[in-house]
Amino acid sequence: MKHAGFATAHGGMLLWALLIAASFFAAAQVSQAIDPVLLTGLRLLFSALVFLPMLLLKGTTPMTARGLFGHALLGLLLAVYFGSLFEALRYTSAVNTGTLFTLVPLMTLLFEAVLIPESRSKSRLLPMLVAASGALLLILKGGGHGEWPSLYAVAVYGSGCLSMALYSPLSQRLKQHSLKGRGPVAMTFWNMLFGALFLFGYCLFSGGWRTGALLSTTDVLWLVYLALFATLATFWLLHRAIGVIAPSTVISYIYLSTLFVTLFHWFTLRQSPQPQEIAGALLVGLGMLALVVSSRRSHSVVA
Repeated sequence: MKHAGFATAHGGMLLWALLIAASFFAAAQVSQAIDPVLLTGLRLLFSALVFLPMLLLKGTTPMTARGLFGHALLGLLLAVYFGSLFEALRYTSAVNTGTLFTLVPLMTLLFEAVLIPESRSKSRLLPMLVAASGALLLILKGGGHGEWPSLYAVAVYGSGCLSMALYSPLSQRLKQHSLKGRGPVAMTFWNMLFGALFLFGYCLFSGGWRTGALLSTTDVLWLVYLALFATLATFWLLHRAIGVIAPSTVISYIYLSTLFVTLFHWFTLRQSPQPQEIAGALLVGLGMLALVVSSRRSHSVVA
């Protein structure tokens, strides 16, 4: 991989973090009366369908039974994550789920060490801990004291976080074997398609599909925006970076999303930064800078 590809991957993940941060505000515009699992399934389906013409025109490697199983497995991981998130939010706050999510890059690092033994994962542990500490300071600033999540919520969302942590390293592992030759377009299309099918299956079981009748034109427009920019674009950027950057470094860009949300509050909503937020922002910035430098050194060794 050329250095230009390496730099482009990091630049793409910076855009990824911005799009993720913006998605929180866009998602808040959709009616809360609609089942969130159904909304997520529709987002994944719309995104997959947008990629379908590109897939048909560009072509891809022949689909095998093993390849289909690999995509289904990755799609299932996406479905488990989103399903567990919305189930957990029924019993705990967004602050608690956000706090648990800061563990995902660290869990990704562990999966990476198991599934991709040749990766230099140890060198990324300290920078990741620094960035995670900063993200925690930013997230916990918005939480009240004594808001401990229930054990059920922790167990449910914990399984979802494990699924998300497994997604990137398993994707890279499968691209070396059963999904070899799959580009970002094909990976995004098939994984999202299977993820949507699993989520729709859950909605049929839970009855959430009935809330689809409440969708308004405005909801559909916001849903299309989320499908294009918060889902399709982000997963394409994610799969473009996987294989160029270590999976644990890729998913660590979520810490920058937390920082971008905080910066939005500072500058757009004119909220004065608190000392805890300033410290958190500095830690996120330093941790991510160290991760980029570390990944560049690892890339130079491999190249």
